[in-house]
Amino acid sequence: MKTLIIHFSQTGNTLRMADRIRDGIVERTGRCDVMAMRDVEAGSLEDYDLIGFGTPVFYFQEPFHVRDFLKALPDQKGKHWFLFGTHGSMWGTMFLSMADILKGKEAEVVGYHHNYADAFLQFYPYPFVTTGHPDEKEIEETRAFGREIPEVSRRIAEGDRSLIPQPVSCPDLWKWVAQGFSPEVLSQLLPPLEIDLDRCTECGLCQENCPVQGIDIESNPRRLQDPCVYCTYCITVCPTCAIGGDIIDLMAALAPEFAKHYIRNLENAAAEGKFEWKIDPASIDFSDNLFRQRERKLKNRP
Repeated sequence: MKTLIIHFSQTGNTLRMADRIRDGIVERTGRCDVMAMRDVEAGSLEDYDLIGFGTPVFYFQEPFHVRDFLKALPDQKGKHWFLFGTHGSMWGTMFLSMADILKGKEAEVVGYHHNYADAFLQFYPYPFVTTGHPDEKEIEETRAFGREIPEVSRRIAEGDRSLIPQPVSCPDLWKWVAQGFSPEVLSQLLPPLEIDLDRCTECGLCQENCPVQGIDIESNPRRLQDPCVYCTYCITVCPTCAIGGDIIDLMAALAPEFAKHYIRNLENAAAEGKFEWKIDPASIDFSDNLFRQRERKLKNRP
């Protein structure tokens, strides 16, 4: 069985997950390729028997450019896929949506796996609710998923349809929220990002790390958020905190209310034995978000 794992990963959590799934698959089959989504041509997948796709959750759904990649796939002619992802407390509609797109491409989704993962969003304090995840137990569960998925695929191919799983569901509230966070709505809701030209060193990290090539620091005027998937990763990677604007204050003001929902979900998961707190959520200081922490370090740098 020839297997490919495709991933979109920003902070490294999803890539780490992809690597552990690969380790498990290799134990079973002896080979598994791993590629970043940006390096994959949608029409070059015919040689693989089993394909995995991993991504973080953005706005309670798969990132918009991930959705575009899947929609651009050719007919999969019954090929087996599995889906995995990382999230900060809830996976939202990601699996439902991706599975629906793949079904429309005549693919068969034969497995799902997700991990809680540390987040580095500039609007939230650090540490935050899932800091310390994935832990060793979750990493081992991910490797075990990799060991299992080739056998599941084989048995389904041989006719055992009872092994085909249903997409991981989510509460109706988060389906409604995800539907409301379309690119068009986000472009209206979120203040545009700004570049502080006095701070910018033209290092190029924002441009290099934009997942949709939406930044050009050499153009005049500089191109920013054209296009954009609203990941705000450019804020995170800028070493001088030169990218920001009103979006920082707006999202920081909303953070405590969002966190109430995250904490409630995680408390429920902990009660079911599916999550372990690594920090005390009562210790989170919402007055000191990650962006402010980074600015303070810059100011105090010799």
